[in-house]
Amino acid sequence: MLRIVAAAVAITAALALAGCQGTTSAAPTPVQSTDLTSSDGGFDQQAVIGVVLVHDDADLAADLRTGLTDAGFRPDVRVAPASGAAASQRTAVAQLVRKGAKALLVHAARPSTLTGVVQTAHDAGVVVVSLGDPLPATGTGGDGVSADYRVPAGADDADTAATAVETVQSLQRGEKPETDPSDGDTTDSE
Repeated sequence: MLRIVAAAVAITAALALAGCQGTTSAAPTPVQSTDLTSSDGGFDQQAVIGVVLVHDDADLAADLRTGLTDAGFRPDVRVAPASGAAASQRTAVAQLVRKGAKALLVHAARPSTLTGVVQTAHDAGVVVVSLGDPLPATGTGGDGVSADYRVPAGADDADTAATAVETVQSLQRGEKPETDPSDGDTTDSE
């Protein structure tokens, strides 16, 4: 009788442990600007790349859509209307983070209004690249949370788009984007 009870307990314990060892998949390491290296960074070339622009960026939107598509990415370009641009951009950034964008290219209508959603993007492991003006840091105590990289406005929209696409390609490969030595504040960390 004691053997039967011991066998039942052993079988129950084995079944309980087997139930705890279900199939799991390791979550991918998010690409972070602070520790981006070729050994841990990068993302799939078919990744969604979010683009959030202001209402007068129609040419830039077209250039980015074409450049990112030609590079093998899936761009999701959102252009804010003239009225309510800041709120529209906050919503667009939040939606793109939920959609799984790996990188966000943002030309902010009012940079200070995006601080909360930029923090959310960082928390989700999304790399944020500001187009044109830098995005301000969020939080208190100078935590430095802002755009990971900055692509300054180029001579024309095609130049800005080409530099932004090169930046995304570097991130996709798990590399830090190169900076322009003649201007210390190009695509370098903010």
